[in-house]
Parts: sequence; structure tokens; C-alpha cells
Amino acid sequence: MQRDYSELFARQTPVRGKYFEQAMRAKRMVEIDSDVLQAFPTAKELNAALRSLIAASRHVHLKDAS
Repeated sequence: MQRDYSELFARQTPVRGKYFEQAMRAKRMVEIDSDVLQAFPTAKELNAALRSLIAASRHVHLKDAS
């Protein structure tokens, strides 16, 4: 038999946004400008482009160090 929790929850006052900051940190959400969204409409495409840029910048830094 399940315990009735309705009385327990009826006494509590909900707090709007209590976990909002925690959720935003967990997802690491960022705001993307509209012009960038037009070029990369999906997260997969944007992440692929960013990874390519990161790889290219590492390659350039390695050449500069030699």
C-alpha cells in the first residue's frame, strides 16, 4: 500500500526558479547570436565547426612554437 503524500506537499510553498541556476550550469547553455544560428542551425553543426576551429588553432600554435 502506498503512503499518501498529499498532506505533506500541501504544507510546502514552492519556490520558483529554485534550481534554475543549477540546471543552467549543468547544461552549460550559451546564447547564440541570430547570424551564427543562420550559419549553423543545429547544435551538431555548430559543435563540429567549433571543433574544427580548435584543431586549426592548435596546429597554428604548434607551428609558431617551432
